[in-house]
Amino acid sequence: MQLQLSASNALNKWLKADFPRLPVEAGKQAGVNKLSSNAATMSWQVHLIENRYRSVEKTLIVCEANSRFTYFIPLNRLFFTSEELAERLKIEWQFAFVEALEAYSLKYGGLTSRFEIATLLSKLNDIEFIPLWIKNTDLSINGHIADAAQWVTQTLEDRNLERLSQPLAFEISSYINAQTKSITVNNKKHRFIPIERLLEYVQQITESTPPSGDMSNVVPFRRK
Repeated sequence: MQLQLSASNALNKWLKADFPRLPVEAGKQAGVNKLSSNAATMSWQVHLIENRYRSVEKTLIVCEANSRFTYFIPLNRLFFTSEELAERLKIEWQFAFVEALEAYSLKYGGLTSRFEIATLLSKLNDIEFIPLWIKNTDLSINGHIADAAQWVTQTLEDRNLERLSQPLAFEISSYINAQTKSITVNNKKHRFIPIERLLEYVQQITESTPPSGDMSNVVPFRRK
């Protein structure tokens, strides 16, 4: 299964990379393709922010295309190769997913059990995720990433910190992913909770017969 990593201009520049762009239709703007996840491809928009103005401390913001599930990676090194970062992204989303899932289930109940989470992780381990970097910014995800960036910078300022600790990154991510989001698809507004929507997608790709096509019309879980 392809793990499509869509680097923003800021991240592309920081990595000193020259990633390819997705094909673009005639008359459309290049580099702003809409992303989606399906049975063959899991797509993430990946953006880099400075923790403070001209700070050497950075935070990676990673947002899944369909669910808008968002997590953070505090960067404590001045440089990563794209290959190193891709290998880290292959597993980091699963850590953030489990943290958010456990926090949500503990608070609201009825979503999934620890046994079910362990079973999902075991099945995910059987899937070979093959990273593919592209240079692209899905404009429909930009607002969600901007909100997430505000959470990072404001939290650091309020707590007088230079960087997020990993527990704090999980804490913010878990909170954001439990909030109701809305997107417009085919002129129709869809409301959903990111952790519920990502859970449904993960359950589908780990089934023996995976779904096909994108998940723009998936009906989200309802909170009990």
